[in-house]
Amino acid sequence: MSSPVPYMGKLCCTICGDAIVPPTHQLSEAEKWQAEAVLLSDPDREFEQLEEHYRDGKKHNAQRFNISATREIRKDRAHVIEKDRLRIITADENGDVSTQQEEVKSNRSYGHEENGEWVVTPYYIATHAACLEVAETAMRRSPHDIAVRDLRTLWKVLRMRFKVDDTYLMSSTIDFIASPQRIQLPHSYYMPFRLAPILSESFPGVVDGNLERWEAAYPLNIPDMTTAVLENLRSLSPAVAAIPEAVSFQERFLALPPELQDHVCSFLVSRNGMSSTCNVLLPQWTWREVLLRGECLPFLQDVDIAVVRDFCLRWKRDNGSREPNWELLVRKLSQEAWSIWDAESSSLKVPNGLRNRRRIWQLVEEMYVGDLVPVKRVTLMNSGCVSVPRYWDERGELMHPVVRVHVGSRDKLRSIMA
Repeated sequence: MSSPVPYMGKLCCTICGDAIVPPTHQLSEAEKWQAEAVLLSDPDREFEQLEEHYRDGKKHNAQRFNISATREIRKDRAHVIEKDRLRIITADENGDVSTQQEEVKSNRSYGHEENGEWVVTPYYIATHAACLEVAETAMRRSPHDIAVRDLRTLWKVLRMRFKVDDTYLMSSTIDFIASPQRIQLPHSYYMPFRLAPILSESFPGVVDGNLERWEAAYPLNIPDMTTAVLENLRSLSPAVAAIPEAVSFQERFLALPPELQDHVCSFLVSRNGMSSTCNVLLPQWTWREVLLRGECLPFLQDVDIAVVRDFCLRWKRDNGSREPNWELLVRKLSQEAWSIWDAESSSLKVPNGLRNRRRIWQLVEEMYVGDLVPVKRVTLMNSGCVSVPRYWDERGELMHPVVRVHVGSRDKLRSIMA
């Protein structure tokens, strides 16, 4: 788990949990991606309409409100100015950046006067552009039964998380406290626990001169990713490869039509990852194809087939008849345990960008609407017992009647939604 202290006062990505930084000249090439932000907003104001109709979930006799949200969630490129203030980046048809750029605040509801009328500003939620791209790929490609499959559902997840934190602030006994810039989640975004950033001015890029923050690495277009992954391959023991039961199963498997072989391999998809124990029932080339197709490991959709082909030719030249153990490699890559993916304790030697992509992918697969519920918080704000309305079920479908969720009410909510 990571300490929240280094993030105090910093605007953070609502997907990965790491800081969104201003685009300064001091940023290294490895850090520049963290300055590219996207602001999400809902032009249909679905949440606000539900809030008004159900009076924050307190109007118990309210009729069902069948709101029609037809427009897509907006995605505006932006750069951080300071804290929660961002400048929206707009461009004309030629791609030239406009000089009239709007400044907005993220993660808060506010308005302003315009031509004598009060105009409510959209509720902007900030993400890294790269993290949003990973999230959209995960929503589209994940083979698992995940709750979030589109951008509007992702918006509902993030908006309800802020609703919980906003409610804590409203119940605070302190007259003024800054709106939340980093949502606290129980898993702390699967970041490793670090004390060094508290003492180091180099945060958020490098903790100290030797330890690089893999959880801040660029998760897209990872240089030499395929080569690095393949370097984890080891030889398959001839004794293991010659187990009679395995040989017999492989003969029957190879006798199947290709369509049935693919169907058998489809059962290798595992939400919790596969065991590291190999049974060698399937031929090693089958496991190689599993890696290349990306169905079981969808976060590795950009494996370079040409690099794999060249690797196989070199392996055969250097190792003769000894096969590479593709099965063990795929099994390890499939595992979600963070002892596998945390750079400090992993037996896998992969680029930090891939580690971070895997972390973000896992965060998206685990999301559901209402995944953050009020709990007892030990803070200096002396917040009382808070509760929030639940307008949608876990997959973003409208609920009726609307219930309010408070400390200890999670099991009750799940029984209502079942």
